[in-house]
Amino acid sequence: MPEQFEEKTEQATPRRREKAREKGDVPKSRELTSLLPVWTILLYLLFSGAFFSSLLNYFGSSLRRGVTMRLTATTLMDVFKADTMQIGMVMLPLFMMILAGVMIVHFLQTGFLLSTVPLTPDFSKINPLQGIKKIFSINTLYETAKGLFKVAVLSAILYLMLKKEVFNIPLLVDMDIKSIMAFCFGQIKKIVMISALVLTVFAAVDYSFQRWQYSRNLKMTKQEIKEEYKEVEGSPMIKARLRSIQREMARKRMMQEVPRADVVITNPTHYAVALKYDVGKMGAPRVVAKGANLIAAKIKEIARQSGVPVFEDKPLARTLFSSLDVNQEIPEAFYKAVAAILAQVYRMKGKGIKG
Repeated sequence: MPEQFEEKTEQATPRRREKAREKGDVPKSRELTSLLPVWTILLYLLFSGAFFSSLLNYFGSSLRRGVTMRLTATTLMDVFKADTMQIGMVMLPLFMMILAGVMIVHFLQTGFLLSTVPLTPDFSKINPLQGIKKIFSINTLYETAKGLFKVAVLSAILYLMLKKEVFNIPLLVDMDIKSIMAFCFGQIKKIVMISALVLTVFAAVDYSFQRWQYSRNLKMTKQEIKEEYKEVEGSPMIKARLRSIQREMARKRMMQEVPRADVVITNPTHYAVALKYDVGKMGAPRVVAKGANLIAAKIKEIARQSGVPVFEDKPLARTLFSSLDVNQEIPEAFYKAVAAILAQVYRMKGKGIKG
């Protein structure tokens, strides 16, 4: 099946999720972000008695000023400055709490994320066809339906709640300013509380939907997973080629050690093992090169050209080849057999074994 028609059935890999995150694509709910200011306002109204007292004092002074002060261009400007400063001081703590809350919720959803990809110009966004597809996308339809439903539900609940209070409005005529303020303040708290509860339900649903949609959008085809594996681990052909090059380099380094060996023990045709023994630096003779078939023949050829003695011992050559790696010292079980061969080598060269 062609890749473009292959169904995305596989969950996104950690690398796919990390690359999406680098582009600024993370699951986040706007409802959750907009919910926090409502809860912040509600908690501020419930637990901040100073807020109600400040507003009460402000409205009381405003009413008294309207009776006692003569308004002119100068006094109007002074009143504006004073009122702006007073309202600003009353609302500043609330604004700071809302700002901090929004930042905390955003951080909890996305973590510490800095990405310039969303700021990069994307000319495909001005494509009319892309715009039309975006208008009728699942996400746009979901956001539109969610907004309309949220407004309808919230309006209906607030209407039913406030309908009972309509009959209390005529009674405000006989109340003093403090009672009127307390009544209004109580209704505001009710409105904010109901709004917070309703929006919490919508935020929970929206957050679940956004995470589901995010996972769905990041799903991969089997071919995409294979391509990502090749990208991370490398192409099998390239990896095989690299291993071949590494083996060839190791073989060349091994062949360079053959002229420095003390003896080469052979099968004689299938195996060749080159040994070197330096009494002052080694605890036992060490394998400096080994090979089978063509490599064995090459080791023997280099040994003969370099004047390194070649001894035939079929069982010893086969055992050393199969049980030892290059640069590994021979175990104690081979000491006697190897010592006998080295003794012959040293006698041929006219030197004895020291130590």
